[in-house]
Amino acid sequence: MSHPVARLARRPPPLQWTLAALLLIAVATGCASRDPWEDARIESEVKASLVAKKDADLTRLGVVSRKGIVHLTGAVSSPEQKEEAAALAKDVRGVRRVINDTAVRSSEPPGRSSRSR
Repeated sequence: MSHPVARLARRPPPLQWTLAALLLIAVATGCASRDPWEDARIESEVKASLVAKKDADLTRLGVVSRKGIVHLTGAVSSPEQKEEAAALAKDVRGVRRVINDTAVRSSEPPGRSSRSR
């Protein structure tokens, strides 16, 4: 007969520890996981919104989404278009944040200046 204190001090079998660890990992990562197709959907919807905006030429902007964070790149012709691109991206379901790295560039050809010479 084993001593009651010795029975309490005995460790659970390794299988129980392994299962407990796997359960803990599954719960921890399951809460933070996202649908892998979610970012592809977000990118497509942001691009569609940019293309649908007929009064602004936003079709050449780059759009990348990672974990709901949308990164916009490329060039626009005015600060208003830059703001509009960010606003359109923010309106898409699932977007958590927008990083707007678009550059505002004049629509004049290179080497020309609007000032008279």
